[in-house]
Amino acid sequence: PGEHVTSRFKNEVERMGFDMNNAWRISNINEKYKLCGSYPQEIIVPAWITDKELESVASFRSWKRIPAVVYRHQSNGAVISRCGQPEVSWWGWRNADDEHLVQSVAKACASDSRSSSNKLMNGNCSRDFSNGGDLSDVEFDSSISNASGAESLVIQPQKLLILDARSYAAAVANRAKGGGCECPEYYPNCEVVFMGMANIHSIRKSFQSLRLLCTQMPDPGNWLSALESTKWLQHLSVLLKSALLVVHAVDRDQRPVLVHCSDGWDRTPQIVALAKLLLDPYYRTTEGFQVLVEMEWLDFGHKFADRCGHGENSDDLNERCPVFLQWLDCVHQLQRQFPCSFEFNEAFLVKLVQHTYSCLFGTFLCNNAKERGEKHTQERTCSVWSLLRAANKAFKNLLYSSQSESVLYPVCHVRNLMLWSAVYLPCSSPSTPTDDTCAPYPVPGSSPEDQPLGRLPKTRSFDNLTTACDSSVPTTNRRSSDPSLNEKWQEHRRSLELSSLGNAGDDPFDADGLSSKQGRAPVGAELSVAAGVAEGQMENILQEATKEDVGLEEHLRGSLETVGKGEEVALDKEKRTEN
Repeated sequence: PGEHVTSRFKNEVERMGFDMNNAWRISNINEKYKLCGSYPQEIIVPAWITDKELESVASFRSWKRIPAVVYRHQSNGAVISRCGQPEVSWWGWRNADDEHLVQSVAKACASDSRSSSNKLMNGNCSRDFSNGGDLSDVEFDSSISNASGAESLVIQPQKLLILDARSYAAAVANRAKGGGCECPEYYPNCEVVFMGMANIHSIRKSFQSLRLLCTQMPDPGNWLSALESTKWLQHLSVLLKSALLVVHAVDRDQRPVLVHCSDGWDRTPQIVALAKLLLDPYYRTTEGFQVLVEMEWLDFGHKFADRCGHGENSDDLNERCPVFLQWLDCVHQLQRQFPCSFEFNEAFLVKLVQHTYSCLFGTFLCNNAKERGEKHTQERTCSVWSLLRAANKAFKNLLYSSQSESVLYPVCHVRNLMLWSAVYLPCSSPSTPTDDTCAPYPVPGSSPEDQPLGRLPKTRSFDNLTTACDSSVPTTNRRSSDPSLNEKWQEHRRSLELSSLGNAGDDPFDADGLSSKQGRAPVGAELSVAAGVAEGQMENILQEATKEDVGLEEHLRGSLETVGKGEEVALDKEKRTEN
């Protein structure tokens, strides 16, 4: 996959500028996955949080998925962290170490030296999402250090935003199963916001409705209303709004954010990965996008085997859900709105969708990194990034500009979103229906499948090259862009191709055992447009020259005959005179 992928964690810590001396530390508590099987072996936590406290927090979080920091804003030091839901249950359990860890995330942001210097120069403005008012959370004292002369800042932590991807009703209902949500009374200086995103069962039902709609033949007359009833675009809109809320908090309000859903491996990576994509231009490069997928989806245990249904024990249909596909659809919507901000093009995303389900590569096999390590997928399979590498020109966006917006703020309304036709409708187009053939001058007794490639018609648009031959509209017989082509040349070229088809048995390439009946185009039928036109022109010139030669010959012959007749008349007159 490349060094940027294999060394992604270390490189990302250095690139984002974490203060590993005072504010943060890398914990190896999950080495060999002994704490959590669906988490990476190295995680970033506040510097003063001990491993013993992390073990206590793991016992309180769903599937032991503790709050882990995954992103730092390089300008203001605000971070994004992710975790599973707290196991509050109906009894209202609480955990002091968990409460301490969540508050410590905000304190670590405040103590980050780079964050502090940035806030001193630029000032600080914070907005509370609950009341929309400005907060004066930053109070500091400056003192001159006798040793270094550096400024020492005492900063009150920003109000941490806890973003719960579920609705409030769903979060409360999860208490019956041992889950729940954070109680604001137990987490001071924190704000809890519920986004109301649908669970995997609703997303699966929506996607099944979308697939059914896209496969209907003929095209339904109420297409737009039927598309609206699937609610697919509505789900994309909610996901984009959730990520945009994180971007607002981190970039504009300089607030740390903690994201979770129920288990933390479906809606959580959707929001976090999308927010990082909006915040950081690096993730919009081909290399950075690969790192983003590896870290947020693969390292943090999105269950690809269960969600895509290609695992050994993935027979449970209730576990199926196109979570990763939904996220890629959102990335495609961003590509449409910001065509110059992504180094990779739409073909890159389409190919990634295909190989998420193809099982040709080992990247998306198994449910987490622990399973992939046990089955040695890295040694036994190829990485999908070997195909989607940055050097592959087929996946490069020619409009990409590295000077484009650093932070993206997309429009999230449903009316601004579009169906991803390249994925859901790959073989359809209103101008090229798929139920008719398109040979401009079919050969008698042959089927459309036997037509040579050189005689396929020209496409009328760039978006349906694969279905250009499926047109019910009669196409003209022209084979060149020159409007002055003579119909006689067209007929002549057509006769050449037909005659070459009739003489296919004389093709010297038949010695290889490949006959034209097997679908190989004869040599004569592969004439280019220029060759056909040139041959027609030459034939016409020869015909005209022949006509001129014949006329001149007849003229000379007539002249000779006239002279001969004159001589005969003169001889007759001489004979008569002598007599």
